[in-house]
Amino acid sequence: MILFSGLVFGLIVGALCKGNFFRLSTLKGLWFAILPLALNPILRFYPGISFWPKAFVISGIYLFILLFVYSNREYKVSSIFLGLGTLSNFIVIAANNFRMPVSIKALTVFNVTAESVYLKRPDYFVAEHGANLLFLGDIIYFPVPKFNGFISVGDIILAIGMFLLIVTVMNRKSAGQEEPNEDNETNPSKA
Repeated sequence: MILFSGLVFGLIVGALCKGNFFRLSTLKGLWFAILPLALNPILRFYPGISFWPKAFVISGIYLFILLFVYSNREYKVSSIFLGLGTLSNFIVIAANNFRMPVSIKALTVFNVTAESVYLKRPDYFVAEHGANLLFLGDIIYFPVPKFNGFISVGDIILAIGMFLLIVTVMNRKSAGQEEPNEDNETNPSKA
């Protein structure tokens, strides 16, 4: 949800800065970013998936995201944010049997039970009895309509990285393309 917000705000700011949407197609390894979208539903369609297949799918999702980040490492600042956010989320998930811990406050905010959270999202659990590295889990309440929920520090860092990547790429000048300068515009014989 917050990652989607980073994407949308990046597109808006990129457009306001007169950036070009088509430059986003110059990102390398776009399919590395698309594959996690294809793998993620496996966890929802097969809620009873056993530990090792689940660990394999989740590790694959994060590996593909990191490969996308590595492929676009020329965008240094956004790559640092995207890499740190990805690693932060993966570490907390791996440390909790490949499930994301959610703040116990979620039970009161949404008036649900821990069991109903598990039935809806088996890759999450409410940290009623604590969790490993809970400070990296989904503990930050995000009270925005339609996106209402809990997010992690990693989600915030990922959203910042996504925003920076989109704005940077949309406003990047193409290789070999020169900006017109005053000499070329006023004196065509120099061009």
